[in-house]
Amino acid sequence: MGKAVGFVNSGKLQPYKLVNLGKQLRTPVLVRVDINLPASKGIIEEDALRMRVYAHVLEMYSDYSGLVVMAHQGRKGGEDFTSFQPHADTLNKLLPKDMPVEFIEHDKVFTAETKKKIKGLKRRQLILLDNMRYFDEEKEWNPAKNTFVPFFKSAGIQSCVNDSIPTWHREDSSLMCLPYIAPTWIGLRSSYELRILQEVIESKEPKALIMGGAKLQKVNDLMKIAKTGVDIFTGGLPGQLIAKSKGYDLGEANNAFLARKFNAEDMAEAKKLDAMLKSGKANAGVKHPVDFVVLTDKGERKNVRLEDLPKTKGEIRDIGPETLDMYASMLGEKPLRIRAGPLGVYERGFQNGLELTKRISGDGLIFLGGDTSQELNAAGLLGHIEDSGGRICISGGSFLHGWAGGHFPPIDSLLSLQGPLVLDSTK
Repeated sequence: MGKAVGFVNSGKLQPYKLVNLGKQLRTPVLVRVDINLPASKGIIEEDALRMRVYAHVLEMYSDYSGLVVMAHQGRKGGEDFTSFQPHADTLNKLLPKDMPVEFIEHDKVFTAETKKKIKGLKRRQLILLDNMRYFDEEKEWNPAKNTFVPFFKSAGIQSCVNDSIPTWHREDSSLMCLPYIAPTWIGLRSSYELRILQEVIESKEPKALIMGGAKLQKVNDLMKIAKTGVDIFTGGLPGQLIAKSKGYDLGEANNAFLARKFNAEDMAEAKKLDAMLKSGKANAGVKHPVDFVVLTDKGERKNVRLEDLPKTKGEIRDIGPETLDMYASMLGEKPLRIRAGPLGVYERGFQNGLELTKRISGDGLIFLGGDTSQELNAAGLLGHIEDSGGRICISGGSFLHGWAGGHFPPIDSLLSLQGPLVLDSTK
């Protein structure tokens, strides 16, 4: 495994683990979280699990210190790109009344006025900085030229917390800058999800990855995961892409939609994954749906077998009933079942992916990612999963990247920059 996972297994993370907030957090604290929520045209999903998780975590941190919170939302030009004003409003509803959130708009973040507010922070006070994706520097990390570092150092930041495991596979400035500013700790939620990741990696029991959503995880990661003997079951757009890469005609409308969502390189990567599996270089296979629920051009829902799609005018909305039965039967034999991404358009009442969730529930079921957790939340299944022994992680792509042995750049940087951190109880 790569360094990203190795530091977990070897115990090297221990000096950086947040275990005693009273001694480790010194006001003001700079906290990087991930409240990148499902959103459309500037409207966020206010009841998203990710927001509720971090509201609880930030409330705990605030009992010991004043907080400055950084995060990102979407990408510039995308439907999900927005200011953090809605996020601040949502946090104010979730947090106690005596812990108001002060929101700083992007054009006022790196100013003398904000610096003064940071220096004056007290316990149970929280400043939420605007979406860091407003700043071009966020995606251009250069420690020698980065302006985040001198700003926060001069604002008097005493401690940093990296609690943004969903983004650890990236080199964004708001992640990488933390150990350059002050002693940096791995946050409470991140430590919890790292333990689950470690369990998945070390377990010798048969495993399965059920992958849906709107994009294909990096194929190199999937190849490495598959080589460990993990069966991969696909739905959503990845299921369609894998079927297409194997030569199936999905019908005019679906072929056109895939062409808009995936480029030629994505298709080549999917074919490469299939070729690797056929050559025997992996112990497992990638399975795709054998039938789908299609919304016809007349607005009717219809179950259609894969080979019959070219004769049916309509768009794929969900896995079909035959796929549901097949997947449920095969997954019932896997002690560890990891689900990443919705298998259908659950927001519009296509429920086969959720039905599969119910049929594979129980101990050993692990959910990954914000969209996946939102699917459970919308269906009222969060308690169903947790009460039956399942677990829910807010990290998705980052979790899979770590499972594949990939590096976590912000953590590699932390380990290389900081020697063992020693708690000084006299301060």
